[in-house]
Amino acid sequence: MSVDRRENALQWDFWIDRGGTFTDVIGCAPDGGLHPLKLLSENSEAYEDAAIEGIRRILGVARGETLPSAAIGTVRMGTT
Repeated sequence: MSVDRRENALQWDFWIDRGGTFTDVIGCAPDGGLHPLKLLSENSEAYEDAAIEGIRRILGVARGETLPSAAIGTVRMGTT
């Protein structure tokens, strides 16, 4: 599945649903490809914040490295 990209054509967009148990992160690549990821909302031994960790994993950025803000168009987050 992909999305027709007209805006932010060179950037990733992220849609995040943070729930009590799981956080779902969907990354929409510049080419329109969708990259879903599900993480535990709380996992202090592995990461501090599930939403940031999801973005990090989808972009392939190692922990400790700065997220490339120029590569991110939008981040939309809701909670359930």
